[in-house]
Amino acid sequence: MIKVYGLAKTWDFPDASPYVCKLVMWLRLAGLEYELHYVPWPQMIERAPRRSVPWIEDADGEVIHDSQRIIDRLTAKRHIALDAHLGARERAQMRAWQRLLEDHYYWAGLVQMRWVEDHNWAIYKKELAAGLEPSPEVERFFQDIREYLVGEFRGHAVGKMTVDEVRAVACEDLDALDDWLGDNPWFMGTRPTSIDAVLYACLLQTYATPCTSPILAHARTKTRLEAYFRRLQAQYWS
Repeated sequence: MIKVYGLAKTWDFPDASPYVCKLVMWLRLAGLEYELHYVPWPQMIERAPRRSVPWIEDADGEVIHDSQRIIDRLTAKRHIALDAHLGARERAQMRAWQRLLEDHYYWAGLVQMRWVEDHNWAIYKKELAAGLEPSPEVERFFQDIREYLVGEFRGHAVGKMTVDEVRAVACEDLDALDDWLGDNPWFMGTRPTSIDAVLYACLLQTYATPCTSPILAHARTKTRLEAYFRRLQAQYWS
């Protein structure tokens, strides 16, 4: 059995981290059984191989960190054929979409909303700290974590934009994703691929959050994208 280590169950998410959500969705698409273990703040910082989630311990004891490294390693190790039908051009397209989601929409659509905007941070922090006893130490810890993430955001290209500009480019990402998906049942066509796990994780933390943002309002207008998300949610998580 694969042991997956995450941070905490948040709202209706398997985990607060979109990268943990990506991994567990991929495991379900690949038909691999797993156990999800939560390592809450601040113990996660002390235990995680790279001070971040996810990491796994495979059945043979191998420890692997980083969602994409885990997926690549398990694909080779378990001979997973999820993407085997894709040609080189399709694989290149899939990689480009992964970069848009993880290196752009993650920052513009998710980090900006949850970590930077004060009213949403209050909602998000309450959920992250739900299992911890309130104390000055816990409050300082979350303040430090927020300052770190906001600092990372400010170092990213989107972090140098105005709030309105950040929201605009996040909405452009959603437009592009919706246009590419079209009426296909899966993002790359008629069969599931690894990119569906990445997209699902980002859409989960877009459509299923109690946070408020013009980005979320725009996402609601992307009816094909939301229908795709709802279908995957029903098929794999009901």
